[in-house]
Amino acid sequence: MEVIKQNALNYIEAQRGEAREIAREIWNFAEVALEEFKSAKLLEDLLEQNGFDVQRGVGDLPTAFIARGGEGGPTVGILGEYDALPHCGPSHSDQGHGCGHNLFGTACTYAGIAAHRALRESGLPGQVVVFGCPAEETLEGKVYMARDGAFDGLDAVISWHPHWGNYARGGSTNAMDSMAFEFFGESAHSARDPWNGRSALDGIEIMNYGVNMMREHIIEAARIHYVIKDGGVAPNVVPSYGRVWYYVRGPNRAIVTELSERVRNCAQAGALASGTKMKETLLTAVYETLPNLVLSNCVQRNLESVGAHTYTDRERAFAKKVGFDKPLCEEILPLSLEHARPSNERGNVSWISPLGSLYTACHAPGTPGHSWLATQQYGMEIGEKGMVTAAKTMAASVIELITDKVLLRKVRAEFEEKTREFKYNPLIPKDQKPNPLGVR
Repeated sequence: MEVIKQNALNYIEAQRGEAREIAREIWNFAEVALEEFKSAKLLEDLLEQNGFDVQRGVGDLPTAFIARGGEGGPTVGILGEYDALPHCGPSHSDQGHGCGHNLFGTACTYAGIAAHRALRESGLPGQVVVFGCPAEETLEGKVYMARDGAFDGLDAVISWHPHWGNYARGGSTNAMDSMAFEFFGESAHSARDPWNGRSALDGIEIMNYGVNMMREHIIEAARIHYVIKDGGVAPNVVPSYGRVWYYVRGPNRAIVTELSERVRNCAQAGALASGTKMKETLLTAVYETLPNLVLSNCVQRNLESVGAHTYTDRERAFAKKVGFDKPLCEEILPLSLEHARPSNERGNVSWISPLGSLYTACHAPGTPGHSWLATQQYGMEIGEKGMVTAAKTMAASVIELITDKVLLRKVRAEFEEKTREFKYNPLIPKDQKPNPLGVR
């Protein structure tokens, strides 16, 4: 197994320059959720050129793909992402990779290629599946892929994300509901006859007031955020239509389900008080991550074997110049069991197949997420070094899972024990398309 791993690591090291160019190309594309056509095609073509059977345009997601390599044996997946964010470029109006998904998708692709090549050259059975998962920033891609069965039949799955430190994660994340509330009223002239109008904006504001009063009476670990997407077009016209977009987060699905129902009650109260009608749409529903400690320790072990990357004096100086006092991370940190407050649809996958999560240092500690300061580092060697470390760790972990039958049995045993009597429910309607209301 160690020889097979080393062959994979050697391949990634040899392709370091090519991987850097692909990551920078995706960085320049900076395509936001559900618009990642060039980014997806670049990775799809690369996988196809390296012997993968690529299914392009999965389900209702034209920028999703599933790439399969190998035959027989265990099947291990790798989750890749490549969507950018609005307002994360050099100016407020520019899109940019403020979460490092240009590195994310590239590392996962090269990890899959390296593991597949090394297994094939060794003559051992085993299948590597690279998933191209769009729209992570709007928490849709994997939710809709999971609903349609994309992750069924996997023995295990590995994911990665750029971070400030190098470690595997064995903790959970927050569950979340993304909901849009539309209010329908009656237009009227705001000065001449406002009594003939029924304001959709009034309905939204009454709802929001109710939710804000509710905050005192929810657990501290919960989070509720909203933005008003439509609130009228001119002050002298009573708004006949309004729309507000909510995220409801909590430590697990049960808590989020209860909180979401209370938010719906506030929406109904807003409609009743304002004399309007209300329609609610569940845009996406995210589960908390189900930890698998056997798999997490496997990823941590392989990260420690690969070792931490180091930075140049120039790179250290850049981080200090832009205002970060803590040094760039150049060590392997212990396995983290911390519960993270953000939400990610990798959590949905974790209830379908055992999931291992990896983080590697790609930006300076203290860098604000989803910012131009982050985007800059993901487009230079600071981030790209972490990308290579991640690719090597994921490739080695995939190979170990496929070749070590005892390890894989332990991974599955923990998963089956934790999901006993659990049946995955995607929660979103079967026939619903991603982004049904165009809320972005």
